[in-house]
Amino acid sequence: MSRRIDLHVHTTASDGLLSPSQTVDAALRKGVWLLGIADHDTTEGVPEAAAAARAAGVTLVPGVELSVGSGPREIHVLGYFVETEHEALQTVLARLRGARDTRNERILARLREMGMPLDSGRLKEIAGNGSVGRPHIATALLEAGHVGSLGEAFGRYLARGKQAYVGRERLEAAEAGVVIKQAGGIPVLAHPAKLGGPQAIEQILDDGMEGVEVYHTDHTAMDVEMLLGIAKRRDLLVTGGSDSHGPYSEKPVAVGSLDIPEWVGEQVLARAPSRWTAAR
Repeated sequence: MSRRIDLHVHTTASDGLLSPSQTVDAALRKGVWLLGIADHDTTEGVPEAAAAARAAGVTLVPGVELSVGSGPREIHVLGYFVETEHEALQTVLARLRGARDTRNERILARLREMGMPLDSGRLKEIAGNGSVGRPHIATALLEAGHVGSLGEAFGRYLARGKQAYVGRERLEAAEAGVVIKQAGGIPVLAHPAKLGGPQAIEQILDDGMEGVEVYHTDHTAMDVEMLLGIAKRRDLLVTGGSDSHGPYSEKPVAVGSLDIPEWVGEQVLARAPSRWTAAR
């Protein structure tokens, strides 16, 4: 089996459907040797994933994914090798999780108005130790018989633009970059081809980004070529990942399913801070 890389994976600590340990197991089955946990607005899944990765012989990169605003657009910034207990980072993450809770309340209110009330206690049970997110709401809708599948829950109600969709609070891109660096991490612009052409991408890179996610499930071969050119010209770290949220999610992409050159992983590890290397 080939040695694979996946630096952008979500777990039940945010809105993924596999626990951190299950995510590591899924990665191992795919032959992943370098795995990045990058949950939305939380680092709570990292310790469990790190322990499972050590036992499995998988190298784990601790990370986080922050929701960021740039004008009217929503973008995401990945922070790799962050100190997961850093006070400034955790303060920002707590603020964003509070905004996520408010968002969930608004989603549930919309569903009630449509005749689909859900039990908030059951949602917490479904989420376990993680933050409640749309995948958990989708599961509750399925359990209650309001939809026939998780895909229907997203397709009819929870996906962007649907009746129960609610946006969330966002940081400014520069603020995200600053707090990631304060926590000893590397800020990387996530799935940038979604943002438009090179000019739009470079404007956001100017907000303190030190890397760019070149390889992503939604990127075409032309996107990869364009982003590699930008990364080379600006001397940026190149990363890549599946953006997997687990099976039956809004976009069911498997961990380790994306072909990413091994040199990407080697380059990422070469940028790892000494404190992370010493702690492994």
